Amino acid sequence: MKQHSCVRRGVLMVATSVLALGSSHGAWAQEAAPSAAPSAEDIIVTGIRASQERAVNIKRNATSVVDSISAEDIGKLPDVTISDSLQRIPGVQILRSAGEGSTINIRGLPQVTTLLNGEAYLGAQSITTIQPNFNDIPSQLFAGADVIKSATADSLNAGITGTVNLRTRRPFDLKDGVTVAVAAEGAYGDKTKHKFDPNFNGLLSWHNDRFGVMVSAAYSDVRLSNSHNGIQEGYGAALHNEGTLDATSTGGFSPANRPRGTAVAGGVDVNGNGNSNDAFIVPQGFTGWNKVNQRQRLGINGSAQWMISDALTLTGDAFFTRQNEHARTAGFQMQDVNWQAAEFVPGQSRDTGATYVGNDGRTYNINTTQIYNYDLGNFDSYSQTDRYKSQSQNYNLELKFDNGGPFKGTLRGIYGKAHQYYDQSYLQFSMSDGQQWQPGGIGHYPGGDRVFNPNGYTVNTIAGLNSLPAVVDYTGNKPVFTLPSQLLDNLGDISNYALKTMSSEGNYRRKGDLKVVRADGSYEFSPELTVSFGGRYSERSINDYEFDRAAPLYAGQASDPNGCLVKWKAFDVPMSDSSCSAGDASGYYTAGLTRLANDPTLGGRVKLFNPGVAGVPNMYVLDPKAMDNALAFQNEFYPGNVEVMNPGASFNVGVKQISGYVQTDFHGDFFGVPFSGNAGVKVINTKLDITQYVTGSPQPYGLANELAGSVNTKRDFTDILPAFNVAFDLAQNLKFRFAFAKTMTLLDLNQWGGGLNPTYAIDTSVPGTPVFRVTGGSQNGNPDLDPWRATNVEGSLEYYLGRGSLLSLGAFYITVDSFIQSGNVVRSDLPDNDGVVRNRTVSISTPVQGSGGSLKGIEAGAKLSFTDLGFMPGFLSNFGIDTNFTFSPSSTGDKDLAGGKIPFQDNSKIQTNAAVFYQDSRFQARVAWNFRSKRAVQSNFGGIKGLELYQAPTNYVDASVSYDVTPNVTIYGQGSNLTGEYEKYYLTWKDQKAYNNIFERRFTMGARVKF
Repeated sequence: MKQHSCVRRGVLMVATSVLALGSSHGAWAQEAAPSAAPSAEDIIVTGIRASQERAVNIKRNATSVVDSISAEDIGKLPDVTISDSLQRIPGVQILRSAGEGSTINIRGLPQVTTLLNGEAYLGAQSITTIQPNFNDIPSQLFAGADVIKSATADSLNAGITGTVNLRTRRPFDLKDGVTVAVAAEGAYGDKTKHKFDPNFNGLLSWHNDRFGVMVSAAYSDVRLSNSHNGIQEGYGAALHNEGTLDATSTGGFSPANRPRGTAVAGGVDVNGNGNSNDAFIVPQGFTGWNKVNQRQRLGINGSAQWMISDALTLTGDAFFTRQNEHARTAGFQMQDVNWQAAEFVPGQSRDTGATYVGNDGRTYNINTTQIYNYDLGNFDSYSQTDRYKSQSQNYNLELKFDNGGPFKGTLRGIYGKAHQYYDQSYLQFSMSDGQQWQPGGIGHYPGGDRVFNPNGYTVNTIAGLNSLPAVVDYTGNKPVFTLPSQLLDNLGDISNYALKTMSSEGNYRRKGDLKVVRADGSYEFSPELTVSFGGRYSERSINDYEFDRAAPLYAGQASDPNGCLVKWKAFDVPMSDSSCSAGDASGYYTAGLTRLANDPTLGGRVKLFNPGVAGVPNMYVLDPKAMDNALAFQNEFYPGNVEVMNPGASFNVGVKQISGYVQTDFHGDFFGVPFSGNAGVKVINTKLDITQYVTGSPQPYGLANELAGSVNTKRDFTDILPAFNVAFDLAQNLKFRFAFAKTMTLLDLNQWGGGLNPTYAIDTSVPGTPVFRVTGGSQNGNPDLDPWRATNVEGSLEYYLGRGSLLSLGAFYITVDSFIQSGNVVRSDLPDNDGVVRNRTVSISTPVQGSGGSLKGIEAGAKLSFTDLGFMPGFLSNFGIDTNFTFSPSSTGDKDLAGGKIPFQDNSKIQTNAAVFYQDSRFQARVAWNFRSKRAVQSNFGGIKGLELYQAPTNYVDASVSYDVTPNVTIYGQGSNLTGEYEKYYLTWKDQKAYNNIFERRFTMGARVKF
């Protein structure tokens, strides 16, 4: 019993400094509540070593499996973003957006619930999803974050394999009286090279014995570089073979007007091995672009606390975020003229040993390709601007009762609302003469005909054997282009660029709200037994309205007096559809009014840019900043743009949940071994109200399919989820944990609500009469999909060497009963954009129900502050390390074309973190390394069964230093991605390279003042 009281006192001490920042509902946080406001000495402890001590204490005193990160100081998490910090925790893996950590998964699965101070949080970046995205949340507003890996019965809003609890500060967490902290910093990227990206944050707090208020805020304006080169992954790929039927077709390797290879028995040998038994993966095209993401973030956190009496405390919180982001892209594309046609012959290839059966019934050997010898098709420069306006508000009101007696209670209300508005604008120049789109490359207009590009080259489908040669060499890590001299000469002259396309599509308006009412109580029957119970009611609703912009062209001259609505204002779009047409006796008008890039109407907004791709020189593009206001820019050239709803991408989903739990928290000893834990069960009833919009007949000129009504689906399901956690104190500093839980997490709401959204691309197999053929699409939702459900079992051993030192080893096994993955279905019943069904076989990407799978793994960690280790030499006492290793193999039950097991998407089998730090009385420094093994990204790429898109392993290195000029003034610096790591993607085989995402190194300098 003496041991029990020591444990309990330790929990109380930690609770005053840490757990008060988080939820009062999680079992790990309910172990003990603070009995009084902590002193400044308990809370305002700064530096890497202190943050590590807090993380170790949270883990030691939790009643479930918890790992944490903690702020080094007010306004200073260890990394630039919350996600970057969370990836240092075993089992947490992140994805990056423009080089910044964004979405996360835990133990290989993405359905991670995010809590704010222990209850639900609605973020603007995750209105339609469950998986959190922390891009719009300033990290400086948080005291820390906890990753709760084993569920408890009272965690009524838990993730399938884990939950992230973000902890903000509150006034009673700080010292009596006034606390002020401010910081200012500037950031620089080695690719954007913007002189100064400002970042400011501050906190003001005051409290006395009964009442306190606090407000903190953060503002930043950053520019982040993200470059890309390789295949155009959004357009998929096809398999083409050397058999006569395929190879001699208009989309094959050796069409009639452009014979290539050597005629052999059964077909055409294009790779020089003497037979026609080979097949090759054919991308639609290659691209290279540079994107600069400008993100202007504002976050405000306010909190007030009132100790009404010794038994009652009222807490109110408000958390506000706003982010305006412009993603400005300038790039080029070298595309097939005919969709996914084999317009190259392989200059270097390799037989993989895998096979597939072609449409002619023959079995072909699948080859990877490293060198592509093209007959030049389309070569374009383009610009795109994506604007995101995101805002969220989350409010919390919480009343706690604790009079020191056996009963404790909490009543809590949550309200959140968020929106994200997205607007896109696109403009494309072509270097070709346009003959593939209009006869003779001449556009027909009421004011007279226009030659598209007098100095342009002729593409392969027209030029035949006179086609210009182009080579893409992908034998190295990045593609190297060899372009024909005629094209190289033309790229340097602005008058050789012709305007081809202008559009604004895929725009959306997403809105969501969240309401939660919750009551919890606990009764301590004895020091060894407490029973907790509670109920929760929540409502979450979202509205996703997606639309394209279309302009009324040729009003007064079209079959509709008001003009024909056109999305693709493009040279390759003739106004010939029977539903609305425009023309005269000489023929149909051309939708897009072409002009050269030096035309005065473009107002000097066309500029040179360097795509950063080997073999591709500087070229002219529209400055994407000119399209920051998408609607104004489109109206400047084509007035009267209107919003045309995309019914296949729009939906409404409402979710209502009623849940309750009962849980026992217990202490005792087993043959002299002290133990503590909790056991209970929660019941969650979920009601779904899903509205999907039905896509009707196609509409011309790129418009989305007609709205043909709506379908409402209501579903109701109940989950009974037991949970059990126990920890044995094998020795004073040695703890063994065991946990078991059944979990359920909702799908991303668009996976229930989204509909069919076909995509189209031009087919110029008959020159001068283009058809916008259906090329694929997406069906984002299926209301009959089941939520994620799993059974989680784990055990761990923890050895505590001191206040900031810990060795841990754990193992987990997760049986996933139902899961969702990105897949593809093949359809041949979809009409082309002109409404004619031509029985083209296309691939539709869609979420598919996985029948079950398993995740298992080992997590090992070492947090060592050398001051805790008496055997360390004195000169090492200021050093420390924080390292961990996660091994988590998984399998969906499917195999890729190489015969390898396909893991759960986004899960890496191995992840390793290692950080070394130094801290003395004034100076501290830290270097951190993160390794992640390959991950699966997309199944059945391009609709090819077993063609898996993988990301290759990555290594990231970050570092930070700081110096306390005085006890109140600190200067600091930070660098991220110091080695210039980038993401490399490939298709099943490492030598079938797909593309690269390239991020920049970032450097930050700043100063922080507090008093």
